[in-house]
Amino acid sequence: MARRLREKPCAIRNVSPLWSLNVCVRCLATTVAAEQLLRRSKVIEQHTRVMIRNDLDDIAFAGARQTGAASREIEVVYLDSDATARKQIHERLTDHHTEITVTSVATTDAALEAAASTDVSCLVLDPTGLGDIPAALVSNDRYPVVLYTDATAPDSVAPVFDDAETVVTKQADGQPLLLAEKIVSVVSAPVDRTESALRDAVSGIESRAEANEIAVLLADDGTVQWSSEAVSAFVSGLDETCRVEDFYDAMDRALPDTPSGRRQLQRLRDSPTEPVALGVSGTDHDQYLLRHGYELPDATGGLTLVLLRDITETARRDARTALLDLLVERAQDGLYTIDERGVIDFCNDSFAATLGYEPGKLCGTHILEVLAPGEFPKGQAAVEELLEAPEQESTTVDLTFRRKDGTERELSFNHTLTHDEAGNYNGVIGVARDVTERKRREREYQEMMERFNFALKGAELGVWDWNPKTNEVTFDERWTGMLGYSKDELEPHYESWADLVHPDDLDRAEQALEKLKTGETELYQCEFRMRTKDGDWRWIRDLGKVFEWNDDGEAIRAVGIHQDITQERKRQNAIERQRDELVTLDRVNVLVQDLIRALGTTTTQDELAETVCDRIVESELWDLAWIGERSGGNGNLTPQAVAGDDEECLDSITSADQTDPGPGETALRTGTIQTTTVESGTESTPWEDTESDRGTRSIAAIPIVHGDIVHGVLCVCTDQQDGFTARVAESFAVLGEMLGFAFMAVQNRRLLSHDRILELTFESRNADTPLISVANAYGCRIEAVGSVDIDPTHLLYLSVDGGPADAVSEQLRSHEDILDSRVVRTDDDGGILELQVTETIQSLLLDVGARRRTLVAEGGTLSITVEAPLGADSRTIQEALAVCTPDFALTAKQECKQPNDILNAESDPRDHLTDRQQEVLRTAFLAGYYAWPRDTNAEQLAATLDIASSTLLQHLRRAERNLIDAIFDG
Repeated sequence: MARRLREKPCAIRNVSPLWSLNVCVRCLATTVAAEQLLRRSKVIEQHTRVMIRNDLDDIAFAGARQTGAASREIEVVYLDSDATARKQIHERLTDHHTEITVTSVATTDAALEAAASTDVSCLVLDPTGLGDIPAALVSNDRYPVVLYTDATAPDSVAPVFDDAETVVTKQADGQPLLLAEKIVSVVSAPVDRTESALRDAVSGIESRAEANEIAVLLADDGTVQWSSEAVSAFVSGLDETCRVEDFYDAMDRALPDTPSGRRQLQRLRDSPTEPVALGVSGTDHDQYLLRHGYELPDATGGLTLVLLRDITETARRDARTALLDLLVERAQDGLYTIDERGVIDFCNDSFAATLGYEPGKLCGTHILEVLAPGEFPKGQAAVEELLEAPEQESTTVDLTFRRKDGTERELSFNHTLTHDEAGNYNGVIGVARDVTERKRREREYQEMMERFNFALKGAELGVWDWNPKTNEVTFDERWTGMLGYSKDELEPHYESWADLVHPDDLDRAEQALEKLKTGETELYQCEFRMRTKDGDWRWIRDLGKVFEWNDDGEAIRAVGIHQDITQERKRQNAIERQRDELVTLDRVNVLVQDLIRALGTTTTQDELAETVCDRIVESELWDLAWIGERSGGNGNLTPQAVAGDDEECLDSITSADQTDPGPGETALRTGTIQTTTVESGTESTPWEDTESDRGTRSIAAIPIVHGDIVHGVLCVCTDQQDGFTARVAESFAVLGEMLGFAFMAVQNRRLLSHDRILELTFESRNADTPLISVANAYGCRIEAVGSVDIDPTHLLYLSVDGGPADAVSEQLRSHEDILDSRVVRTDDDGGILELQVTETIQSLLLDVGARRRTLVAEGGTLSITVEAPLGADSRTIQEALAVCTPDFALTAKQECKQPNDILNAESDPRDHLTDRQQEVLRTAFLAGYYAWPRDTNAEQLAATLDIASSTLLQHLRRAERNLIDAIFDG
């Protein structure tokens, strides 16, 4: 590993590329490993001291023997199991050389004790009969070993021969003397024992050095005197081709140039014998070394022995072990091992804390002591399941445990069997997870589902079960059925639901689900539209709740219901529409009443139109008000007055395409209110195109009518959907009738007040017309002489000239349009007839602001002369006449002076009569009641008017008095 320690906060790092853990955890683990290695270094130091103690001591003693062998006594320890031989040798050696002092012992233990308590110069022994001889007794450089024996090397004591400097045969004559000479010889050897001992010690250290260890002898200034192998080759951070002369300079080059590296180098210099762990950056990987130092005795020249051990693998292994220990210790799940007897022999803190114990208190406890009553057989059954199925690696079982405080917790155990070296079962190891809360939620869920199922039996509710993490959804048959699907037709996935939700409602519904999934809300509620299999839209109320969360706090199960509330929505919308309609209707009625009052003060038709449009827009209920009237030969609508700024809506009202007329033309043609709503983005008729760009618009076209005559159209626009309900339309219909009456009144005033008028002549040659057919039948001339409106019918008085009045009356009575007919007066060449009809031409003309001047049927032609105000629409008058005869044609049109027989409106005595008085008086006049002799008597007149004779006379007297008063008082 090429990275240097200067980048890391810990001394030992990158323990293994196999571990992809968080840096902080790795640093903590390697730090723990380093601490363990330092503690271990003390043990290594002790063991190393034991290993080289004899080597170092031998160097000192060897030097002592060399420098003082000639002047001191020779202390000999003689070891022999033969008592006779011990006595004999002891006497002869002391007799032969006065410098020799002998300590005779019979056992190896006694020899070790003597060697440890005296300055032994030489060990003489006969291994025969001693058994195993300790290597410490014979394998050291403190003293030479002389074998005095008859044994040979191939015997069991052959190893002793390797450590002996000489062998003297025991049974030969003169051997004790020879032995004494040999002792003096080996003790007083002419070689430099110090140099030899040092060489032997170095050789011993080199032979004992492990494969991952190097030994270095340093002078006080750090110069390398000797090393078991090249330091540059052993330390990864050094150039292998360079010769290392100064140990500390070499370490300076190898250690990272960081505060940590500099501190390590300083410790190496200041404390040469202190164990120090080093991190060295190599070319391929980082290397970790453990330095031990030993000061050698002065006899060796004051050198320091340095042992460098490569602990890279050990550090990595220990770091992994420390990391595993840390993970086990801090794992949230409980970790445990149980032996074959059922005794807990290990558990981590989490397992113990779950049961309320300290780990040390729980270990050694039988599992029965913490299991709730009746749970142990379940645990045994799980173990037996694994024993019977060796191929099964593990199994899971839920058990209830009794905590230290007596409360109970439910734990889920995942067991794995363990076996000894022989393959025999010797316990279980596994993971325990506290599922108490999960179990509680499952029980709550079960209870909730039971309540759901109970409720579902009595209501058509669909159920869904959703995993928010995987988006898998289960829909029941009622859920899919309310949309017209079978259960198999919808994929069990979130997208199946989302694809069916109305696009305008989906975002709102998903936001509510997100709040449920994240726990922001406990209960999810939303109402939205969903598309059925047939393409219809149904309103759905959706309710749901999360019942299960995983250990990471993520929702993994939510359950809810679907309820079809389409009818409820319709009722609610209807109520809301009714409420809005009532508010609108109240404001409309106020507006209509205000307009009716305003109409009484207007004098012209244009003023009427402008007043109505302005008041409608000023009410702020509508964006546009427009009044159009028929003009031109084709009868197209042209604007008479407009208020508001919605020009596009104005363009939508009329259409130049007669095959697809707009609402204005339709209302003008049919005489009925036309309402429509245009929605943006929908396919529309051509006249709706401009509306589709402005969103939802409501348009109403209200015909301006008086009687059966449509004078024009009032069009109103608003941006409210369904802005014109039936009752609102009815209120506008009243306004249309009032406008029609006002238009007619204004035209009548114009007709009466202007000096010049428009005279129009219309003719019909339809032989099926009653008057034409009768006139043709009898060759007579029939002319209208007057009419009276006696609601609900009308009286029409005709003069017959050149034909039998009785026969004409009889034939006219046969027509279905004539309710009754009688002869009022006869003469030699004709008479006067009274017809009771549903409608008269005079009444129809009055509805359009005109009046009949003449009506004559003669020679197969019915001719009508009409007087109208200047600028009157002849087409409207023609349509009014068409009620009686559809094929009237305009034959003459001229402007002329007002006839002199027209009374001044300001001095008209009829203004002093009530409507009923005028009706009775005009009927009496036209029926010949005032002729002499009378054409109609009082009884006949009362019968015609369908009133009593006394009532007739009362009306006549009051009318006559009012007329006389008006004439003479005026």
